[in-house]
Amino acid sequence: MVKSSPRSCIRFRGVRHNNLKNFDLDLPTNQLIVVTGLSGSGKSSLAFDTLFAEGQRRYIETFSPYARQFFDRMDKPKVDSIEGIPPAIAIEQRNAVKTTRSTVGTMTEICDYMKMLWPHVARLHCRQCGQEVRKDSPREIWESLKPKAQGLKSEDSSGSQVLVTLIWL
Repeated sequence: MVKSSPRSCIRFRGVRHNNLKNFDLDLPTNQLIVVTGLSGSGKSSLAFDTLFAEGQRRYIETFSPYARQFFDRMDKPKVDSIEGIPPAIAIEQRNAVKTTRSTVGTMTEICDYMKMLWPHVARLHCRQCGQEVRKDSPREIWESLKPKAQGLKSEDSSGSQVLVTLIWL
């Protein structure tokens, strides 16, 4: 297994798989990397046919010959060299039902776990002033209102004064 340091990277040299035309690339490790581009530009060739295929092939090579016989033969990608590649897994979206709400996150149920995580790590801020909204207990609310209410007087429609008090139940 490759040990990664903060500056380690996966180095591709002479990548020539499918639409990829003999280029060199360094990808940093321990970071989320998004591959985007036009249709046919080689995104899948880079991500699946090169990066994943080589990481998976090297991982399977660590198995005993007996265990390797149960895996399909994996061809090496068309590259001069790949250095610093860790073992790899891939999640590829291939669903029969095409909907706008179907993503890799929903298919792997990662979205369900994210929905449970966000309320615990998120912080709510006021849209108007930008200050963080905090949760107050009933006791804290009482303590903040009590000084304002003590001795507060108002007049009713007949002109007599009414003492306004807050009652803690």
